Amino acid sequence: MTLRLANFGMRGFVGESLTIRAVMDFASAFGTFVEGGRVVLARDTRYSSPMLHAAVSASLIGCGCDVLDLGVCPTPMLQFSVKRLGATGGVSITGGHHGMGWNSISLIGSDGALIEPVGGEAVLDIYHAGDFLRRRTGELGRTVDVEDFADNYFAALRSRPAVDAIRRANFTVLIDPLGGAGCPYLPTFAHELGFRLIGINDQPSGYLPREAEPRPRSALQMASFIRHVGGHAGFVLSSDMSRMSMVTETGEPVSEEYTFAVIADYILHRQPGVVVTNCCTTRTIDDIAARQGCRLVKTAVGQAYIVSALADESGVVGGEGSGSAILPAFNRAADGFLMMALVLEAMAVRQLTLSELIRSLPRYAILKRSVACGSRTGYGAIESIKERLDEFPETNDVDLTDGLRLNWPDGWLHARASHTEQVIRVISEAQDREIADQRAETMLRMIGALI
Repeated sequence: MTLRLANFGMRGFVGESLTIRAVMDFASAFGTFVEGGRVVLARDTRYSSPMLHAAVSASLIGCGCDVLDLGVCPTPMLQFSVKRLGATGGVSITGGHHGMGWNSISLIGSDGALIEPVGGEAVLDIYHAGDFLRRRTGELGRTVDVEDFADNYFAALRSRPAVDAIRRANFTVLIDPLGGAGCPYLPTFAHELGFRLIGINDQPSGYLPREAEPRPRSALQMASFIRHVGGHAGFVLSSDMSRMSMVTETGEPVSEEYTFAVIADYILHRQPGVVVTNCCTTRTIDDIAARQGCRLVKTAVGQAYIVSALADESGVVGGEGSGSAILPAFNRAADGFLMMALVLEAMAVRQLTLSELIRSLPRYAILKRSVACGSRTGYGAIESIKERLDEFPETNDVDLTDGLRLNWPDGWLHARASHTEQVIRVISEAQDREIADQRAETMLRMIGALI
C-alpha cells in the first residue's frame, strides 16, 4: 500500500504506508506552517484513530501549538469550529470513505475550509525537508479540551429559517453513520430538527459494518426495510459525515450523484446565484442551473477546489457527485448534518416526498468504474489516451480540466487518475444506459491495453 500525499493531507494503510513516523513528521510540518499557532484537533472512531490522535497531538505540542481537542467529532463540525475558536487551522483524523485499515490526516485552514492548495504545497515542502519547529520545555504548547463546540454548531443549524417546517412535518428519518464520528450527535440532531430518528450502525465502532463509500449498494440494508418502519427519508453517510447518499420512502437507493442535485435545486429556487461543481458530476446539475438561469462553474475534482471557486465566484452552493454539498454561508465544508437538514427542508417546504423530489429532476444513466493502477502509470495512461481519441470519432469536444472528459449532446465520458487511491476512475453518463456502458467499456479497454 502506497502512502498518498496531497496538498490537503496524507492517507494510507495504517502500519504499512501510514506509519507513526510519517504521521508525526506530517503533523510537525503543519505545526511549523502555522508557526506554532492554535490548532483544532478531532478524530473518528476507527481502531487506529486514538493512536494517530496521540501522535498528532504530541507533534503539534512539540511545535509550540496549543491543541484545542474536540475528541470524537465529524470533520465538518471541526471545520465549523475553527473560526469560532480563533484557531490558525485544524487537523482531522479520519478514514472518511475509505475501507478498513485506512486512515488519513486532513488539514484545515484558518477559514474552516480544507487548506488551500498553495498552503498544502508549503506543508509538503516542510515535510520533505524535515525542517520543523522544535520548542524547548518552556515554549511547548498545551492541550485544551473543548466542551461546547457541538452546542454552538447545532444552535447555528437550529437557527435556519425552515427548521420549523421540518418540525411540523413530523418526519421519521433513518440515518446510517457507519459507526463513525457522527454517532454521538445523532440524538441531538434529531431533537433540534424535531423528527423521529431510527439509527442504523449508529454505535461508535472501529469496525465498518458496510462499504464505507455512500452509494446505492451501501444503502441496500436500509432500503430493505424503510417502508416497513414508515420512514420518510433515509441517509447513508461516510464515517466522517462528509459524503451522503439517500434512500426514498419507497425503498429506492438513490445514486450519490443526486444528493447535490436535490440540494442545489432547492437552494437555487430560493436564492439564485452561481453554482460550483467539478468536471465529472452528473449533467443534472447543468440542467438545474440552466432552468434557474444560474451560472455554473466547473473545477477540478476535490472539495478544496470547490470551496476556493465558491469564494472566488461568490457562489451560493457547491458540491460534487461523490455525495457532497457545500453551503458556504453556513460552513465551508461538505457537511452531512447540513445536507440532511437541507433535504428535509426541501421536503417540508415544498410538501413533497423524497421520491417526488427525485422525480422532479432530470435523470441520466451514470456508470462509475475503476481500474487498479499506480499513480505514475495512471497519469501516463491518461496522457497517452489524449493522443488516441480516434476510437471516439463522433466527438471533438474535449475538456482537460482534470484528466480527460469527452462530451456528446447526449452525455459525457471522464477518466482521471485518482488523487486518493491507486486507481484510474472512469465515469460515463448518457440518456441511454447502453450507450453510457459502451463508452465506458471502450475507455476501460484502452486503459487496460496501456497499463
